[in-house]
Amino acid sequence: MPTNLKTMILKNLVIALSVLMLAACASAPKGVRISNNGSSATTDKQGAAIRNLSSAEITQVVVGKSFQFTRSDSTGFVIYNADGTLDITDDKKGALKGKWSTTGDQYCETYASGAQECGVFK
Repeated sequence: MPTNLKTMILKNLVIALSVLMLAACASAPKGVRISNNGSSATTDKQGAAIRNLSSAEITQVVVGKSFQFTRSDSTGFVIYNADGTLDITDDKKGALKGKWSTTGDQYCETYASGAQECGVFK
């Protein structure tokens, strides 16, 4: 068999295998795959419902943590201390203090001498 013919057959074989591999990739599942101990989770699984956190859960989530905030009048960072105080670094106003508390599923904050603001925490 001539060398040119062998080269042409080999090229065609490589092209055919490449096409088959691409076709296999195109039919693979798309999106996020969730596994449970190595087995694939089914698409009919539903996530947990969003719910209001309890006072104890809110405390566990925020104490000792630093969060970035964006409000209509300011932006910055806040640290939630275990004693119910807030250490705030406002991008415009600098260092500030505040207080936080929880009652049931209500989370409340007071900044400087402002009014207390409360709401649910999810």
